[in-house]
Amino acid sequence: MFDMNPLNLPEAQMQQWIMLFVAGMLGFIIGYVSRKSTVRQLESELATTERAVDDCQRMPTASASSSTEEAIVLNRIAARAGELNFNRIGLASLADADDLKIIVGIGPFLEKKLHAVGIYTFRQIANFNREDIDQVNDVIEFFPGRIERDNWVGQATDLIKRQ
Repeated sequence: MFDMNPLNLPEAQMQQWIMLFVAGMLGFIIGYVSRKSTVRQLESELATTERAVDDCQRMPTASASSSTEEAIVLNRIAARAGELNFNRIGLASLADADDLKIIVGIGPFLEKKLHAVGIYTFRQIANFNREDIDQVNDVIEFFPGRIERDNWVGQATDLIKRQ
């Protein structure tokens, strides 16, 4: 009844080859962009891991008096360090560390928590914005709103000016 077969048309094979080529090029482009994104993400994770390894190598070994509960908390907090935006607040290491306890509201254990996530300097704290403050509060398991009430950013800025 129907004698018309689209595959018998003279340009049908050429159209199929063109569609195959276009599909292949689109697949290549999408794969390339996706791979670049994955590479950037993995490089960021690698930098964070290298910084953590470097800090571990520089840290003195824990004394027998440090409680295991404290170590558990610090390990849990250190595992979440990748959630912070260090590209914005800045990178530092233990060698660059300021005495963060000078800031009102930061005690010895809180300073250890900040060090566990990679915050060592007044400059990093001075660079906090609202989003950073919320993330730091969440990551170091600190009381919400306390960083603003104690004005860590303002204190850190003043301490930088004095240095």
